[in-house]
Amino acid sequence: MNDFEKGIIQYWTDEFPEVWSFLWSPENARKIPTEHKDQIHFLNEKGTNLINEFLDSSKMTQGFPFEPFKNYFKNVDEFRLTENGQNEIKKWLHSKEIPFSKYVFIDSDRSGQSVMLTWKMVIKYWEGIFFIDDLVIFDSSLEWGLFYYHEAEIYFGTDKIFEKNEK
Repeated sequence: MNDFEKGIIQYWTDEFPEVWSFLWSPENARKIPTEHKDQIHFLNEKGTNLINEFLDSSKMTQGFPFEPFKNYFKNVDEFRLTENGQNEIKKWLHSKEIPFSKYVFIDSDRSGQSVMLTWKMVIKYWEGIFFIDDLVIFDSSLEWGLFYYHEAEIYFGTDKIFEKNEK
């Protein structure tokens, strides 16, 4: 974990939310294996605000939702979720070559909270993550980003554009 990720740990909540989340109902969330719970951390209000401010200040999200990652990444890979595409989405996510143990952030889950979780948990719980709400998944390096658009479209941006005149 880098310093940013270590700093966010103080904003982890002790319990999963008592509302629906990407883990579905609160009852379902309580039933996931402890090994998974140890890799999924919902953030409190202050942590959620910090993640949203961090993402906003990065300028990664300009152009959303119709031109994802506009002027931020040179390459944007697109994926369309289909009804029977369970194996394809997992292969596509695996192809991004992000280490399973890498902590990433979901800017806002349907619970209203940001989430810090491993990439392995993104792949494991993709059905709940890529469900209803638009969201962004990214790591603290901001070298890549994933945008889920609620119309079953996923965009993965890489190769950050560096503009020396940009703030």
